[in-house]
Amino acid sequence: MKFKQLQELKKRAYQAFADGRRLDVPDQEAARLDSINLAFVGDAYYALTLRKRLVETGIPHVQVLHTLAAEFVSAKAQAYVYRRLHDSLSDEEKAVCQRARNAYTMAPKSATVAEYHDSTALEALVGYLVMAEKDERLKELMDQVYEETKAYCNEKHGGKA
Repeated sequence: MKFKQLQELKKRAYQAFADGRRLDVPDQEAARLDSINLAFVGDAYYALTLRKRLVETGIPHVQVLHTLAAEFVSAKAQAYVYRRLHDSLSDEEKAVCQRARNAYTMAPKSATVAEYHDSTALEALVGYLVMAEKDERLKELMDQVYEETKAYCNEKHGGKA
């Protein structure tokens, strides 16, 4: 998209948001939404859920909370979780993940390309469940994510004080 087109879209988006209306684009079911848009929503939900779990542990210092949250929502940690959950996903969920893995994105320096693709797949899956309003499955998945994140923490930091 060219700069001028992007600026025009941004202007229309601001106005649609301010008016509380939808842009004049076709409505789509959640499974057909752009993978990166699903990951955008999934990233926020994922981070909020893990931050809530961290606060529930009673950690009294926000800097420690932030450090742990940043690590647990990193591409490395999410890729670890995704790889451990992948086989338990339904065919529909695997399809959402595969589309997201294949989406063009720029990997950060803090993770390998494979880790970034896997983390994007997990975020897109969470975003899909949020957008499709599959609340029961979302809760089940986030409980699994929590358990696998604890396993990641034990593997990376177990036994260290």
